[in-house]
Amino acid sequence: MTFSEFFKNWTDKYYSQAVSVGKNGDFYTVVSVGNLFGVLLANYFLKLIDDKKLTLPVEVVEIGANEGHLMLDFIQALYTLRADVLGQIECYIIEPHEKLRNIQKKLFDEYELDVKIHNSLKECHFKNAFFYANELFDCFACELVKNKTMAYVDNDLNIVFKPMGEDLLKECEKYNIYNSELCIEYKSFLDELKQACKKLTFVCFDYAKKEEKFSIRMFKKHQVFDLFKENLKDFYAKSDITYNVNFEHFMQVLKEKGFEIVKHKNQNQVLIDFGLEEIIKQAKSTHPQIYKNFIKQSKNLMFGFGDKFKFLEFKL
Repeated sequence: MTFSEFFKNWTDKYYSQAVSVGKNGDFYTVVSVGNLFGVLLANYFLKLIDDKKLTLPVEVVEIGANEGHLMLDFIQALYTLRADVLGQIECYIIEPHEKLRNIQKKLFDEYELDVKIHNSLKECHFKNAFFYANELFDCFACELVKNKTMAYVDNDLNIVFKPMGEDLLKECEKYNIYNSELCIEYKSFLDELKQACKKLTFVCFDYAKKEEKFSIRMFKKHQVFDLFKENLKDFYAKSDITYNVNFEHFMQVLKEKGFEIVKHKNQNQVLIDFGLEEIIKQAKSTHPQIYKNFIKQSKNLMFGFGDKFKFLEFKL
């Protein structure tokens, strides 16, 4: 099978098990650090409203929510920062995996929150949506391309490279991708977004590609493993598989599909834009214990993840 088929099968089976993220899982995300990231996201959402870049009422939609904690942090932050806005938003999660949907529903029921959970974008029709996603696009299926060849996976889970067809060669030439991952799902995803939404703003955070080479790897119990050096039978669907997102490729496809690029920055830079300093200052004057917690979290967010991650905002 092609590597993209193998990758999709792997991630589907892995995430369908409702794997834990954080200390007890295979990898960390910014959500594992604590609730500060959700507070900053909510603060930025309010800034967009105040600057009239978002209009109320609005549908808030998360894709790739895992257990649902970022959505919970976001809603609770809005309640603290500006509770009046809550009456003018509806919250949604797009989640294809049943076990994760059940975990999310249990979490929101516990807090008596009305968050609607859908299997896919195809079920949805949004008039005015604000989407956010954390580490979503590094889960999109990709091909591995190398000097006009592409990767296949045999029955023993060995990776072999064979000559690629003309169509894929043209894709590689068009996007200047010759020796790395080539995501094949951007176009279909953006088509689904356009079908589901009349108007949208989308903000996302992800690992970023820095150079033209393979970045694909596995995470197991917070250790990194090389895809090309390990016996994949020991890892297939038992560990996370990921790669660095080629934002230049993604932004080119966005423009082709009629989306507007609003902002593209390092994640730690954009957290300042989100209001990190003002949120910490506010906590210092009102809640000393929360302030100490936020200081600790902010150091982790700024230096633990650093410039490995990029932020992208686009709209339709």
